[in-house]
Amino acid sequence: MKRTNPATRLFTRCVATLALTSLVLAACSDDSSSSTTTLPPQPRITVTSFKDDPASQLLAEIYARLLEDAGFRVSRRDPVDMDLAGAFEAVADGSIGVIPVWSGDLVHYLYSQTDAPTSTTTPEPTGPASTLAPVTIPTTTLPPDTTTGDTTEDTTVDTTTGDTGADTTTGDTTVDTTTGDTTEDTTVDTTTGDTGADTTTGDTTEDTTTTTTPPSNGRGVLEQVVAIQTVIGDRAVIDTGMLAENKTVVACLPATFDALADVQLTSLTDLASNAPRIRLGATEEWQNDEAAGMPALLRFYGGEFKDVVTVDDPGAAAVAGDADCLAINSMDPAITSERMTILADPVPVFPGNAALALASVEVGTPDMLAVIDSVASSLTTEQLNKMVRQIVENGADPAVLANIFVDSL
Repeated sequence: MKRTNPATRLFTRCVATLALTSLVLAACSDDSSSSTTTLPPQPRITVTSFKDDPASQLLAEIYARLLEDAGFRVSRRDPVDMDLAGAFEAVADGSIGVIPVWSGDLVHYLYSQTDAPTSTTTPEPTGPASTLAPVTIPTTTLPPDTTTGDTTEDTTVDTTTGDTGADTTTGDTTVDTTTGDTTEDTTVDTTTGDTGADTTTGDTTEDTTTTTTPPSNGRGVLEQVVAIQTVIGDRAVIDTGMLAENKTVVACLPATFDALADVQLTSLTDLASNAPRIRLGATEEWQNDEAAGMPALLRFYGGEFKDVVTVDDPGAAAVAGDADCLAINSMDPAITSERMTILADPVPVFPGNAALALASVEVGTPDMLAVIDSVASSLTTEQLNKMVRQIVENGADPAVLANIFVDSL
């Protein structure tokens, strides 16, 4: 029998062991590499704005910062020298990822195309608006009236009517309604047939008054967003819009509020109610604008003003104090420099024009749009006006202002 040298046998075993180990490692390596999935990188979002438009440049910087903070890959592009039509086409072909636009302007552009459907008809009042009485503000505070604030049950007899604890004019059997009792009225009101609370007695039971639904006349931002989405198809996407708007508003000077301190002045309804005490300033063009000017204001709200002052520049007129309230663009720097207050437009009579992010289909994912929508209510018209004024009058950097705004959220 052939004998093997011990050293040879040891060498052979070591080589065999190393070979087996290499095979196992190779197998594990192959298995590991085959199970690893490499995800494609997110497309870079190119954010830009319109040249010579401070509001657009500021909004673009805000969008870019928000997206960066959310982990998106963002590329800032210099402002583009094109109109809305050119910008829309650039977004549609993907050469622009995101650009700020205004909802009313985009509605007008999309529905002006030859292949666009007919836009919704704006309902108009059937007659002149009926002006409500002014809401007065109490100037003094009266001490509590102890004769009307008791919370105990009234069990005395009314000798004029013979009732034993009930006011026979209402059919109540629990409290005398002249005392303001807070006990529940559960009996039948014989004059009305009510089987619940008598609403004339000040009872604290559930108020069954129904509330009106939000106005719907085709002029609001929400309706504009729906109108845009109806015709935009698969060419681009939009968010739901910022609270900030770029449109005509009525704003009043501080001196006006001082002069009308005895009445409420917060909305265009209040403006109409107090119109005989107010000088309204407006351009001649706005005074003659049937669709969205003074004629529309009077149709929807009513009112007869003390005077209507024709001005060429509402901002300059505000500085000069030529009127009490003015029809003025919401981005006019005079609104903040003169500490003017914008009146609410609940109808609304002035078509909305909110800041929107117009995005390409490639980058405009639901997650991306949700990032912008998350701060929609944080950017008001007044805030945007203040920042635009800093850019226009003080040469502030839009990127710096955008960072300050986002950091404040």
